[in-house]
Amino acid sequence: LTVSCQSSVQMALELAVRDSFADQRRADSQMSDSVYLPVSASSPARCNGQITTIRRLVTSFGVLVACLVLASRQGVFGRDAHTQFRSLAWFNTVVDESSFADIRLQEIVAGMDDAAPSAYTPRKIGTSSKCGRRLVLGVDYYPEAWPDEIDTDMEAIKHDLGADFIRIGEFMWTLLEPRDNVLNFTFLDRVIDTAEKLDLEVMLGTPTATVPAWLYEADSSVFAQGPDAGEGFAGLQSVYGGRNQRSFHSSKYHVHAARIVDKLAARYGQRKHVTFWQIDNEMGNEQSDLDFSETARSKWLMWLKAKYANISNLNDAWGTRFWSVTYDKFEQVSTPRFTRPGGAVQGEEEWRANHNPGMLLDYRHFLSEGITKFTNMQAAILRQHNVSGCLTTNINGGFWGRAMDNNGIYGNLDFPAYDNYPVWGGSLAPDSPANVAMTLDTVRGWTSEANQGAGFMVPEQLIGAQGHDIIGYTPRPGQIIAWSAQAFLHGATSLGFFRYRAATHGQEMFCYGILDQDTPVGTGRKWQEAKKLYNLARSHENIWLAPLEAQVALLYGMDSIFSWNAQPQSTAFNFQTEALRMYYPFWRNGAVVDVISMERVLHRNWDAAELLRKYKVLLLPAPIIIADRLASLLEDYSKLGGDIWVGFRADRKDMSNAMRRAPSRLAKLAGVTIEEIESLNTPLEVQLERTMSNAAFVENVTTSATVWRDGLRITANDSRTKALWTYTDEFFGKMGLAAVTKRTRDSGGEVLYVGTGIDQAALIGEAGHALQRHKIPCAGPSSSENIEELLRTDTSGKIWRVAINYGTNKGTVADGSLLQPYEIDIRPQNLSS
Repeated sequence: LTVSCQSSVQMALELAVRDSFADQRRADSQMSDSVYLPVSASSPARCNGQITTIRRLVTSFGVLVACLVLASRQGVFGRDAHTQFRSLAWFNTVVDESSFADIRLQEIVAGMDDAAPSAYTPRKIGTSSKCGRRLVLGVDYYPEAWPDEIDTDMEAIKHDLGADFIRIGEFMWTLLEPRDNVLNFTFLDRVIDTAEKLDLEVMLGTPTATVPAWLYEADSSVFAQGPDAGEGFAGLQSVYGGRNQRSFHSSKYHVHAARIVDKLAARYGQRKHVTFWQIDNEMGNEQSDLDFSETARSKWLMWLKAKYANISNLNDAWGTRFWSVTYDKFEQVSTPRFTRPGGAVQGEEEWRANHNPGMLLDYRHFLSEGITKFTNMQAAILRQHNVSGCLTTNINGGFWGRAMDNNGIYGNLDFPAYDNYPVWGGSLAPDSPANVAMTLDTVRGWTSEANQGAGFMVPEQLIGAQGHDIIGYTPRPGQIIAWSAQAFLHGATSLGFFRYRAATHGQEMFCYGILDQDTPVGTGRKWQEAKKLYNLARSHENIWLAPLEAQVALLYGMDSIFSWNAQPQSTAFNFQTEALRMYYPFWRNGAVVDVISMERVLHRNWDAAELLRKYKVLLLPAPIIIADRLASLLEDYSKLGGDIWVGFRADRKDMSNAMRRAPSRLAKLAGVTIEEIESLNTPLEVQLERTMSNAAFVENVTTSATVWRDGLRITANDSRTKALWTYTDEFFGKMGLAAVTKRTRDSGGEVLYVGTGIDQAALIGEAGHALQRHKIPCAGPSSSENIEELLRTDTSGKIWRVAINYGTNKGTVADGSLLQPYEIDIRPQNLSS
């Protein structure tokens, strides 16, 4: 090691190429710098000054390895000379290098502590043509689990299965960075090179959802801390070995995440076949949105100081005089951990914290903004490298139960992406088709303001039985084709099956894929079904690539959702269920529905006339918090002739999550007052009686209601406010209180107040009446809740009727046609008929 590093390495290289690399598949001329050892800014100029930094180099290639380390750290080779190397998979040197001197990345990381940008402000999006609407089909591929079969697998994926892309990399951090700041791209290079040779596009994930062991060992504060149990058990920080354990609020973690993303972007950002970048993986899943660590608390106090400026403002907003829980300084504020009185989690609560409701709302906004900032940090790094691929991240189901706003997350990305699992571990049966449809419509509504109409991706469409420890319902033959077609029907333009092959090791070995562990490549039922879906999608590409146009919109507010999650008020409450209660009647009538946030509507600065030109019917499920601007806008909208459906507990809280003293403005708009209330905790239900209906579809004169009930008293001076459904019990019924009312305005607009958790089927007739009155095109009601019909206009302006039977029994559609189980029927539609 005392000889010149340069001459030593020159000689060692010749031996290494001859003796050590002879078994590699690629020629030396194709080799490039796959292993990168960082150069420290403080390195001395002489080789012998670095000898003390080398450890554990006692191998048969000790001299070679040592000189490579020294030369790399001194820049002897430079980046160009490293092209002589390709495969240094045997290289397992520990280098004590933890410096992080890149000022540009430091600035990006530091910027995360600034005020969060608006989720609705248009931002730069991908300039590549790949970011436009185009049909792309693929598979989720984990080549690190099958390294000896990469060539065979990818050849089959491209030429037999017929896929356009592979999705890789989201769990590769340790493979790419086995030690702190020691990067090895050998394997990933090989996968991407092989994809390019086969003309397979690549969706490359940033691997920040799983923390490397070396980082956890160095500083366990990069992990989040879970919530306390309602019974008083302290929240725990999980041990190493899982996923989604990182703290979105850890600056230490931000530094390391930023660095690996930066290296990936620098290396692959201009590779033409890397057409998609997935940031992280399923953020918020497995309660990863929650963090009660001291790391999070320090950021929480910064957040509060930025919002309230002084502690008096906080005390006033939260009303801390109650119970004498008044703060003298910000440092006295905790995270909302256990306090008396405790108790078990209720309803939609993610955790039980009997803290001030103002704190609970603020904390959810704080957690949400942390996830948004983490996403924006990675997006900023990728944008600075001008990556040619499109940026997204994948979100899975249950998102309305989390402390996160996906509108903010996708505000700086090119399009949304959603992992579609109608069944999961432990499922006895699939989710209802209407619920899946509403979820997909919600995902479509997350699209950035800068890229409206871009469509969305389903990066994970399950194709086999799923579960980590408990396995759920197995999709029946043909069922995954129907589920996948439903995603395209509701706006998806890209889809990848999860997964290509089931794993033999790890927590997801029961997540079955196109191939099971023992299924030969190119065989099996699911292989053929994947090919059928690809063919179906491509044969109707002109339909899927045309944006959907809705005249009905379901509006949800994140403040309302966060408020309900903090205080469910009923053990039966679930916001997804309440949204579906209003969505379902229009879905059953075959209408296209947009599902968008109230904040997005306000950001667009529409006046009432513009809002009415876009949407003829607005649905507001359980809108417990309504911004003043929106309340005023809805009043004007109604006067101009728009229809509004309002759910129970409307407008009862202000923006600080405190109860309003004034009567509900939305109840007033509906011509009613709320005279009585009652929580219908599980399993309570009440009976309702129909008093009038405009639609022959509703045949039943009685129905049931659950969750909650407002007792409505009609107060409008005119005779146009009527009760549609009334209570029949000895309490509300005896008082003559209504459950559902309808007010017809002079302009023709109607306001329905749905004051209870009425059976969703009971409102199908009213939805049909609204669609007919506003002349909104729709496919018409089908005979079963397992059959969906929708009208789609293709890229040439031609109208098609798409009907899908998701059920196990055959059924009829609106025109009387018969559909077999899981059948998909696509035919031209003449609206005049």
